[in-house]
Amino acid sequence: MKALLRRSRSEAGYTILEMSVVMLVMSMVTVIFLTVLASIQGTLGRVTARSDSNDQARLAVEELDREIRSGNVLYDPNLSGSSHPWSDDSTHGIYPGMSLLVYTQTNADTRFPGNQCVQWRIEDEQLQRRSWSVNWRTDGIVSGFRLVAERILNRTPASDQTKWVKAFTLDPAAVFGNRIVNITILANGSTSLGQTVRIQESVTGRNTEYGYPNNICTDIPPY
Repeated sequence: MKALLRRSRSEAGYTILEMSVVMLVMSMVTVIFLTVLASIQGTLGRVTARSDSNDQARLAVEELDREIRSGNVLYDPNLSGSSHPWSDDSTHGIYPGMSLLVYTQTNADTRFPGNQCVQWRIEDEQLQRRSWSVNWRTDGIVSGFRLVAERILNRTPASDQTKWVKAFTLDPAAVFGNRIVNITILANGSTSLGQTVRIQESVTGRNTEYGYPNNICTDIPPY
């Protein structure tokens, strides 16, 4: 005890060995702390990216679901050729399986006109939507494309169409009368942190056999 008191009252410092041991211990504690912190941050980043991806995919599917369920005419999104501009116009980002056209009456009581042609496309990793009146040439009612959801990766990589995942297909079963749209949405909030989310859903439109000509939306406004 007296030895400790004498040392505490003296002006002598710690030895090099003692300082080295202290610095080594502090370095080890710092490394462990930073490793744990980096692990927590990485996990949080992946969870956040996953949640964001789910949110984007859900936003896309929810809006599609509403419009398709109220759809009176559903156009085949996989047709190609100049006679099918709603599904095949690569100049404006319209590719078979990456665009969908529906004549729908969703929210018909609150919007004008009640029945509209609604078109979706996947362009620049975005799901975009526009609509128009069947009389757009006279009433001028045509909306531009607006963003529905972003970081949609169905057209990734952009340079290799063989790897694209079609977002829209009609169920081929004749018994359903071309009234079921199969939707596949790929979304990723951060490709460096999280895995791509894949959401698939089949949505049935209204009975399209009565009262609506199947060419009602084939007059496509300019993009």
